[in-house]
Amino acid sequence: MKRIAIFASGKGTNAERLIRNFEGHRDAQVTLVVSNRADAGVLEVAKTFGVETLVVDRENFYNNN
Repeated sequence: MKRIAIFASGKGTNAERLIRNFEGHRDAQVTLVVSNRADAGVLEVAKTFGVETLVVDRENFYNNN
C-alpha cells in the first residue's frame, strides 16, 4: 500500500477531499499531514479522520545542524 503525506498550512478543505478520496482505498491511504503552522485548521481535519499530524517549526528546521 502506498502511504500519502499531505503538506498544508491552511483550513484543510483540499486535504479533507484527499483524505476522503483515499478512505477505504486498497492501494493508497493518507497517513500523515505536515504543517508549518501549529494553529492550521488542517491539523484538526486530519485528527478527525485519524490521520497522524506533524508540525515543523520553520526556524528550528533551518537552524538545526
